[in-house]
Amino acid sequence: MNATPNIMKLGMGLAFIGAIIAFVAMAYAWDGNLATAPIIGVDMGVAMIFFAVAGCFSTYSPVKAPTITVLAALAVAFSVIAAIFGGMNFFLAIVLAILGALCVFCSTSESTKDYVETNRVI
Repeated sequence: MNATPNIMKLGMGLAFIGAIIAFVAMAYAWDGNLATAPIIGVDMGVAMIFFAVAGCFSTYSPVKAPTITVLAALAVAFSVIAAIFGGMNFFLAIVLAILGALCVFCSTSESTKDYVETNRVI
């Protein structure tokens, strides 16, 4: 078994930071009223997808390398959708979109692809 590439560790860290920021956005959107529940759900979806991306960058990634890229791209899309629906502060959505784009970059690295394909646990 090879050591986990640093770019995968970077991708995991960026994804965890994105998930934490999405939780902050979720708390920021809550106003104590039940009417904001759908908006909170959108923000929770953003946090969930960032946690999924972080899990894909783990030592024994459960998915193939192209799937990591797709999930990271979905993290960007979910962040933009949350901002469009008004569930997230625009500034936080921009930060999350940048973090998601950096995760896409980390997932397209050759060292990431090689490591995931050789050490993946099915």
